[in-house]
Amino acid sequence: MSNLLVSCQNEPEVRITGSIRNINNGTIVYRISTDGMFNPFTTDTLHIQPDSTFTLTLPAREYERIDFIWWGKAALGSVITKDHNIHLNIDASDKHHLSISGLDEKVIKLTQLLNQLDADVLDLRTRQGDRWQIAKDTVATSVSHRLKAYADSLEAQLDGLDESLQTKARQDIRMQLLLAFQNQTMATCYRASEATKKSWFAELDKMTDFCKINHPDSPFSPAFHDVASNEAGIRYFMRGEKLPDTIKQDYPNVLFYSYEHTLTGKAQEAAMALLFLEDQSREKFSPEIQLLNERFFELYPESSWRTLVQAAVAKNKAFNQITLSEDIHFLDATNVKTLKEITDLYKGKVIFMDIWATWCGPCRESFAFVKPLQDYAKEKDIVLLYLSIDRPEDEEKWKKMAVLYDLKGEHIRVQEAFNQEIYGTFGNNGALYIPHYVIIDKEGKIRYKTAASPEKMDELRKQLDDAGK
Repeated sequence: MSNLLVSCQNEPEVRITGSIRNINNGTIVYRISTDGMFNPFTTDTLHIQPDSTFTLTLPAREYERIDFIWWGKAALGSVITKDHNIHLNIDASDKHHLSISGLDEKVIKLTQLLNQLDADVLDLRTRQGDRWQIAKDTVATSVSHRLKAYADSLEAQLDGLDESLQTKARQDIRMQLLLAFQNQTMATCYRASEATKKSWFAELDKMTDFCKINHPDSPFSPAFHDVASNEAGIRYFMRGEKLPDTIKQDYPNVLFYSYEHTLTGKAQEAAMALLFLEDQSREKFSPEIQLLNERFFELYPESSWRTLVQAAVAKNKAFNQITLSEDIHFLDATNVKTLKEITDLYKGKVIFMDIWATWCGPCRESFAFVKPLQDYAKEKDIVLLYLSIDRPEDEEKWKKMAVLYDLKGEHIRVQEAFNQEIYGTFGNNGALYIPHYVIIDKEGKIRYKTAASPEKMDELRKQLDDAGK
């Protein structure tokens, strides 16, 4: 987690005090906007006192949004404020989580309205809920009509707010509902007829015009990054619009090109900056990022995102300069046809096998707990075998990430010849959920098809001891 901003002397501030209840020794993190542009990728930890209270002081150049998350558990909601001292009671067990005082009642109601909208859109995207009854609606005009009508009903509740906040709130509403429509467009068109695709894309164009991605207050919305990146993805990868021959058809280049040619002003600046922060947060480490960084600062040399972008690019550069370590062994599995050919290399030893991929966030998070396992494996002569299911084109990234996390042990990238065996043996109905841990005994037999994770080291130690008998 990173420090979000460095406050300048005499800069307007927001001071938030509060209390925390029912988080069961968990961690609360927060994310904030920068100059009214929301940053969904940079988090900082809320420092909670022994008496369960906290104080948070943040710069506030205009209306800013502060988003609170019970780390690994639940989104707690956002607060919108400008130059106010406010008090929050955060109760993780309460349905609404946040109780706010110190703000105008109309602003508090707005905050609650936008928090609920954010939750409703997330529920739709994760198939946990469907407020608008659109998840199974395959008629594009029907879906857009319901979402536009809902936008109108919410925007009617903005009267009485000052003009700046009204505009920001309106754009948040529209970005959220455009994200919902994009979600349904991608889901419906995935295997649809050409006629169905045509009708959805035509309605998407109308919905996009209505919602105004390029509005300078669109980046205030937590949905903005997803909306902007989805718009580019749909345009070039689903609709097949032609890119110039000079543009590599990979994620960062296509998105940056789209932002440069379809967005302007604050919308463009925020979309581009968030591309760099996403690369860092999700550990994509695309080599193209360093070249795109140069172009970004040509366009926005005094960007308020400057410090965060520079830090993200520095991490990207450091990753791409990683050299391999002697303690991390990459086996050539080009001619391997079965998993047994691999495990037979270590017969007579217990094998702890970790199935992972560089794109898997939970896999990378699990590596924070690997040191005790490494120590125990060295003591007991246990083989640590890391099985990557990355694609061939990600081989260099796979190796560098193993070094980045200091994954001492044996490393193999699953080859096509035994890929199906891995999914069939350790998956469920063709789906393999990772990280997935396996323990193989000294005879080469699977002792624990689903073993404990390194995070649960006491349980894992017992399983490894059992396999070693």
